[in-house]
Amino acid sequence: MFDFRKIIVTDEDIQAVEKFLGIQFNEGQKKVIRFWDTVDIQACPGSGKTTTLAAKLIILINKLPQGFQQGVCIITHTNIAVREIKEKLGHYANFYSRYPNHFGTIQSFVDKYLAIPAYKNEFKKAPKIIDDQVYSIEIRKLPILQKTGTLNYLDVKNIEPGYLSFNKQEFIVAASVNNPTPLTVPGISADKWKVHYDRIVSAKTFLLAEGYLKYDEAYAIAFKALRNNQGLKKIFELRFPIIFIDEMQDMELHQSEIITDLFGNSKSVIQKIGDVNQAIYSRVNSDGAAEWKPVINPELQLKQSNRIANNLADLVKGICVSPQEMEGWINPEPIKPVVIVYTAASINQVKDKFAELIFDNNLMDKGIIKCIGSRISESKLNINSYWNDFNRQKIKTELSNLNAYLHQINKLLKLDKNTRESRKLFLEIFCKALKLCKVKNPNTNFYFTPYSLIDFLVKTDKEQLVQEINLIISNWIIGILKQDDIEVKVVEFIDTLLVALGGAKNEDATFFLTDKTDNEENGKVENKVYKYQKNGREIEIHFDTIHGVKGETHTATLYIECFLRIFDIGGKVVKFISSDEKGREKLRKEDACKKQLPMAYVALTRATHFFSIAIDKERFDQSYHEYFEANKDFWEVCHI
Repeated sequence: MFDFRKIIVTDEDIQAVEKFLGIQFNEGQKKVIRFWDTVDIQACPGSGKTTTLAAKLIILINKLPQGFQQGVCIITHTNIAVREIKEKLGHYANFYSRYPNHFGTIQSFVDKYLAIPAYKNEFKKAPKIIDDQVYSIEIRKLPILQKTGTLNYLDVKNIEPGYLSFNKQEFIVAASVNNPTPLTVPGISADKWKVHYDRIVSAKTFLLAEGYLKYDEAYAIAFKALRNNQGLKKIFELRFPIIFIDEMQDMELHQSEIITDLFGNSKSVIQKIGDVNQAIYSRVNSDGAAEWKPVINPELQLKQSNRIANNLADLVKGICVSPQEMEGWINPEPIKPVVIVYTAASINQVKDKFAELIFDNNLMDKGIIKCIGSRISESKLNINSYWNDFNRQKIKTELSNLNAYLHQINKLLKLDKNTRESRKLFLEIFCKALKLCKVKNPNTNFYFTPYSLIDFLVKTDKEQLVQEINLIISNWIIGILKQDDIEVKVVEFIDTLLVALGGAKNEDATFFLTDKTDNEENGKVENKVYKYQKNGREIEIHFDTIHGVKGETHTATLYIECFLRIFDIGGKVVKFISSDEKGREKLRKEDACKKQLPMAYVALTRATHFFSIAIDKERFDQSYHEYFEANKDFWEVCHI
């Protein structure tokens, strides 16, 4: 049996792989490349973790003995990460793409080796599909939910039946795959809920037998298979004596647990690589804790960033859930980050002020400049609040009238896209009409969306109207399938809805409802680059979300305040920055801070030379003034 732990990587091995990859590894990277036992590797932003992993994989090919018949398992979280590693490997990727190796996402691993074989064993056939969207469509079709009132009840309670899962513990229907208890809904008697619950169980059991699986239910099947056959673990240990896991921080709870369940007590070597502080994709568990809790070996961490200047690294390395070491590159002309404090009247000047700072520091031609935030729409403060013309969609199609909506619904039903999308379009018709009539949600002063409309009606004791909406939409869909003309009925119900919400039909709404032109309006063409010009000079600022720039490198980054339940920068981030270490430790225990800090950390670790933070003056209190004044050797504050 080949012992991976005894692999010796020579200086010549490292020099050869450096030549192939066209780089030179630092001492921290070399230590990781030389280490071949089980380990968690915490990698700071810009530390070259993907390149380091690729180097290990290239060297490993030449270390495996002739006739080696076991497999090397390489798992990532996304297909994008798979492609990135393969690009680094070049022609060496072909070796790992062949049997008996596995090179793919955690989902593909679970589907291929656990869920599909277990499903075949139980149902004597392969599943039809593993897909969340298809599953959500199919479950809404089932008569046991549609015709019994259970679907209406779930819609009233804002519970999407397609989101409910068989759980990983006992394979019972729960709110999520990780929830250990059966699904419950407050405000209903146990006897009445049992009737609804049994119908949901019957619907999901029927779909399971028909071969429809959700992504997370593949894990529920996998856990069930492992419970019923403990010998599987030994088979996996023999098949995969070494496992590399990239982007470990993005694994969700059930994903990290399936890895632990399979390999945690095995003799296999498991090397997990990631940055727990950049966990912005994985959900948190019921305790609000991160799924991956790396066991830190100080000698085997990637702490030298090739991206971030040393003065910036010193500031941001502590702005995170789990403080870590980070060493930036030495910038002989360091640039202090700037906090831009704006008012409601000056918010549109934030991007221009940032552009001027880029000019002042002569960063125009060094690389990409970006402005990033956490929200792009449906929020009291989002990216569009700073630049109204920002539009991330290439072509956003907007249906221009009721006739166009009904035509689109008809097309969807003919393509068997079914009721979920059709129902959403009917709700969009209602919201469009309400918007044209200037009817807003009185709780938020925003126009209604399909979700917020139903939510508002439920919370204002108009559940009977919600039930009516569900019933008439179902009847309209049936009517369209029978080729009935339902336009008059739709208009009549909108009149009823306007009365219920205190609105009145106006000329714009009447035109929307009666115009017979069957057309679609093209929304704004993609507009993500803001061009700032001054004194004959021009600079481009690329706008994006924080999620959209994860993994990127910028010359300079502007991190703008947005709102999602709380104001992220003014509510938590600047408070955290300005706290002492005792205060930071206290904030790290707060759920809201645990959610905001990874976003802030990703945002503030994109830039090589300079970053700026934008915050509203209303949330920049006196203690913040005092902190940045006391630390003016490291920060600047600019009021506009």
